[in-house]
Amino acid sequence: MELLDRSVSTIARGIRAIRLRTPSVHALGEIRAQAASRALDRARPEARAIASRLRSGDPSARRALADIAQRALDHMRCEVREEASRRGVLHALAIGLDERFSRTDEPEWLDDPHFDRAARVRVLEHLDALNVMVGGYAAFFDALRPYLGRDRSRPTRVLDLAAGHGGFALAAARMARDEGLAIELCATDLKPEYLEIGEAVARRDGLDVRFAVQDALDLSGIERGAYDVIVCTQSLHHFPPGLVAVLASEASRVAGRGVVLIDGYRSRMHALVVGSIGLLRFRDVAFAHDGWVSFRRFFVPEELEVLARLGPEGDRADARWMPPTHCVVTIPTG
Repeated sequence: MELLDRSVSTIARGIRAIRLRTPSVHALGEIRAQAASRALDRARPEARAIASRLRSGDPSARRALADIAQRALDHMRCEVREEASRRGVLHALAIGLDERFSRTDEPEWLDDPHFDRAARVRVLEHLDALNVMVGGYAAFFDALRPYLGRDRSRPTRVLDLAAGHGGFALAAARMARDEGLAIELCATDLKPEYLEIGEAVARRDGLDVRFAVQDALDLSGIERGAYDVIVCTQSLHHFPPGLVAVLASEASRVAGRGVVLIDGYRSRMHALVVGSIGLLRFRDVAFAHDGWVSFRRFFVPEELEVLARLGPEGDRADARWMPPTHCVVTIPTG
């Protein structure tokens, strides 16, 4: 297994170094970027009309934003399909494969509240192991670095939304400890059963991470600036597109310095690789199943940019591919 782990790590580093693009990134990137720009031009007037209400935390404005964002993404995807069809056989094939791949209502097994607890813990351990193996958590932490350590008189306060068991928060605590960085981490989720798993790991490993129940879509109970950085990693695909826009809007309303949102990149090739690792390396059918379903539900950077840019601070949002298998959205707020 050590040889397999080293091989996977080496391949991931190589892809990250040369920025090897999947066929979908290469063939559809330009078309998606142009369609995203037009979708934003169409939707921005409606979004700006509710900006002041969003800044005040108005729940009805959040519902309106979700509707605006969903329609904007639908328009974008429709334009991508039409333009790709006009560009010829290869582009039409690429969009056809992507649309068929992403068309699923299949749930992840981890989302089943009755899923066996021991199996749940095992899947989450394997997810953490894979993120360490391919350098995912290290790359996520690097995305936070521009917002860390600005005020040396106190620790940087980081809030992790929809954190599940707090896999990234725990990894970030380890990296910060190893580097001597002063960080206060709070991992939040709506499901206490996930938070309990993370709390047990934090106690076992002596990691200073706080866990709390928190709705990622309603931060009205948190004062602006209470946290310097707000992050959400590997969870955006669990939300409908409109609610991703709400999450980004709420996070940018509250964060003192910036917001970092990270999730996987929708890709059949990546799904096959991760599923194979789940079966061959971890011998975990549940991990392989949920990895495959997740990759089908992921967004692409251009889609996330549409959703993030419709919030009040959206003009500052930047979405991009994070090699080898993720997207990252950054929103500076202060």
